[in-house]
Amino acid sequence: MLQHKAREAFDRLVVEKKRTRLSDLKEFPRYVIEYLINQFCPGVNFEAEIADVRRKLAKNYASPADAPRILHELKQKRSMDLIGRVEVRLETSEDKYWASLAALNERNIHVDEKLINRYPRLMGGMWGIAELSYDEAQVWKGRVTPLVLTDFTPFQHGRIDIEDFLQKRSLFTRDEWLDLLINTVGLNPDVHTLRQKLIIVLRLVPMAERMVHLIELGPRETGKSYGYKNLSYYSYMLSGGRATPAALFVHGGTGKPGLVTQFDTLIFDEIAHTEFKDPTATVSIFKDYMEYGNFSLGRFQVKGEASVIFIGNIDILGNLPHEKYEHLLEPLPEELVDTALFERIHGFLPGWEMPKLTDSSFADGYGFTLDYFAELLHLLRGSLLPVDPASRYKLYNAKGRDVEAIHKIVRGLMKLLHPDGRATDQELAGYIAFAVEARQRVKDQLSVIAPGEYPQYSMEYEIGKDRVAVAPPERARRRLLRIPAEPQIGVVVGLSVAGDNIGTIQLIEVIAQKGHNALNRLGSMGKAMKESVKAAYEFVAHRRKSLNIVSELKGGYDLSVLALQGDIHKEGSSAGLAFAIGIVSALTHRKVRNDVAVTGEITLHGNILGVTGLAQRIAAARDSGARVVLLPRENEREVKELPADISRGLRLIFIEKADEAFLEVFI
Repeated sequence: MLQHKAREAFDRLVVEKKRTRLSDLKEFPRYVIEYLINQFCPGVNFEAEIADVRRKLAKNYASPADAPRILHELKQKRSMDLIGRVEVRLETSEDKYWASLAALNERNIHVDEKLINRYPRLMGGMWGIAELSYDEAQVWKGRVTPLVLTDFTPFQHGRIDIEDFLQKRSLFTRDEWLDLLINTVGLNPDVHTLRQKLIIVLRLVPMAERMVHLIELGPRETGKSYGYKNLSYYSYMLSGGRATPAALFVHGGTGKPGLVTQFDTLIFDEIAHTEFKDPTATVSIFKDYMEYGNFSLGRFQVKGEASVIFIGNIDILGNLPHEKYEHLLEPLPEELVDTALFERIHGFLPGWEMPKLTDSSFADGYGFTLDYFAELLHLLRGSLLPVDPASRYKLYNAKGRDVEAIHKIVRGLMKLLHPDGRATDQELAGYIAFAVEARQRVKDQLSVIAPGEYPQYSMEYEIGKDRVAVAPPERARRRLLRIPAEPQIGVVVGLSVAGDNIGTIQLIEVIAQKGHNALNRLGSMGKAMKESVKAAYEFVAHRRKSLNIVSELKGGYDLSVLALQGDIHKEGSSAGLAFAIGIVSALTHRKVRNDVAVTGEITLHGNILGVTGLAQRIAAARDSGARVVLLPRENEREVKELPADISRGLRLIFIEKADEAFLEVFI
């Protein structure tokens, strides 16, 4: 059994994850909780032991609200132990190290340099037991600064014996080891498929391999943030809010290095709600940093090795991204939808494939304590595999950045799952396929955003005698067409309902050119749509005088008509009105408003007939960016009975005659 095997092999380096949840110590990072549990709750009577831990914390843990009382006690007792996060900084203008303890709101605590040399991570902040003394004789630059950090016991694991670790890893099968890693991050391997487990492990690759940049978008409550939060003290998570070049990279005035130089991983959670101060400069620096690891700001040149991860939400339809997205970067802040920046992302994780978190989603079994796991990830980051896995496979149709991205992800997966480099060809093929897919997803979105610059191509890999092409599953996703960017002649936004009862806009394009009054129907049209085109054409011909297009028809014009609707079945589209508008526009050279969507069949006398699927059509207009919807008067009562949120932000206009539509759509 995995639980027994893990405990036997790693002893106190693993912890029962169920205890972490039951501890109810939510004010502490998970790695601190697990350290406390492992140190003070080794027995079977967990409730009594954790109660004792809570008593110790009540005595020695200070929250900011307790600061005045704690300082008073410290002055009276002259020394005391406090549990908290201690951070040391070097004030170069004073040539002096100062410690700060956030819980006491104190930034100027004397600290001996020997303590910093013993625990260098204090410079980035560490949780532990701080031994403080109060000495009013301590004076600095004429000011009494009585607080002194005399000793420190970190809640973090020390040096890892890599040979011992590799020997113990060899005791587990690949699947056992994979489940141990899933338990470690706090999730239950029993409720996740192999593919979902690999997605979870792929989240860890930037922590185990330098400069791996990922993006993950998925529905809310699927564990995107949970998979990263408090997992490692070498990682830093920004949850929305404001991000500045000074905080991220380097302060332009003081030269103080930013977060990318202080941590292994920089995680942007809730990326849609992150505000970037000076976005142009920030994106420009990001591009340099994500490519080369170095950047300049003003007179300062800085180098970092932090991986960058962007996490955000995306709406789904079924188990794929919603068809309303033209491309999958739409949920990101506008300033980040930059093709040059996005090309520097190594992999795009399909967070939409992950299930919603429930009570059964969380781990009960044994996993590594997070203080040990954080040190392990940090160690793996700087280590090399015995054999570079790239020597075992070939890539085809992969360009420079593609090759680098795939190699990095494969190396990271190998370090996490096979740190000794011993994976079978079948296992390695699975990791390569996953890496290629993650990179292919990046290139697919680039080809949607800028098809001229990034034409679509499919990458392949070869291991052994097998050559395999990889396509992300969401390539089969139907994309909802968007309204045109500007008014055009002969282009009309219609509305339709697909065979699976999904609404979509339907772009109608009509071109008139000198000829012999021929009507050319382009593309694949079903019988009902052909009848719609014919009815619209006959209506316009019948009304040519009142529509001021007599001279055009006399000259002899051929009309070419096309309905752009992706792969959606076109029967019963009720597009007669849209075709009529397009034909009139093409023959009179009048532009059609791009923000108006129309639906309804047309008779030879210009009457507009009712349609079905109103909720789906209106929702499609809303999602595609339309502002006005023209609907048959016949449907007015039915529409008014629909939920208000379906038409939120839209102006609905009900019409009986085509002439009413012409008044609304032409510019």
